[in-house]
Amino acid sequence: MISVFKKKLNGILWVLPVLLFSGLILLVINGYKELHLMRQLAQKRETLIRDNQELNQKNEEMVRKVTRLKQDPIYLEEVARSEFGLVKPDEIIFFIDKGSEKEASRNGSGIRQN
Repeated sequence: MISVFKKKLNGILWVLPVLLFSGLILLVINGYKELHLMRQLAQKRETLIRDNQELNQKNEEMVRKVTRLKQDPIYLEEVARSEFGLVKPDEIIFFIDKGSEKEASRNGSGIRQN
């Protein structure tokens, strides 16, 4: 009976190290996967931090523009003229054809020749 028990015990004893080694291999492989995932998350975090800083700068710039539009009438007039094409009632607008300027400079004089 003792010899049968020893045979069973010897059969179980070689299985135990194999199972432990297999478990260790699985833990190492899974650890590398998790390490790779951690690196990806760290890169994504850095990208998000950089994007957040850029958005904060744009937000501060917009706050400055809004404040300036509310408090600076000269700046408000400049924006209204450039973005909306507004003019004062007594102003006269002249449109200059850029094509005629190029042709005049090609001829060597300011006078257009036909």
